[in-house]
Amino acid sequence: MPGSKAYQRAESKRQVELDKALRELVMGSQVAQEPGETAFYFMTRKGKLRRMELTPEQAKRLEDGELGVVERPDPAQIEHALVPAAAAEQMFALSKKAVRFLNRKDSPIGFMNDEELKAQQAAEAAGTAPEVSDESETEGGSEAEASTEVAPAEASAETPKPEGGENQG
Repeated sequence: MPGSKAYQRAESKRQVELDKALRELVMGSQVAQEPGETAFYFMTRKGKLRRMELTPEQAKRLEDGELGVVERPDPAQIEHALVPAAAAEQMFALSKKAVRFLNRKDSPIGFMNDEELKAQQAAEAAGTAPEVSDESETEGGSEAEASTEVAPAEASAETPKPEGGENQG
């Protein structure tokens, strides 16, 4: 019965088993993050922007849908990792919230155009960004948003955007 101690124990055990399966999937397929000059932004489960400094090659692989950004549920915290698209799809099947960015042709997960990115950055800087709770996230592909942007040191270089990224939603 929902709300009972037995139900809560069963839910807790189920969550621990899910986290273990997700962690094993990430650890077995994780791609080493190569530090570079391209800033890649994605939205966390809590609605906060996170940034990965990647090489242009890794950023392009994310944009092309070859890699995805996923959560790695460690015992004390949630970290984020790069994994091949196939592993991200497996994780999405287990937990839609575990995949933070994946450029799928039919239904991309986690896109944010430049205007949305700048608005989110400004809201976070001003302290007015709304915090998204786990329960309020939708099951669709629009719960997480991401974008690539050239780091300030490389402002003159142009970072390609995924096709149709402006119209995602």
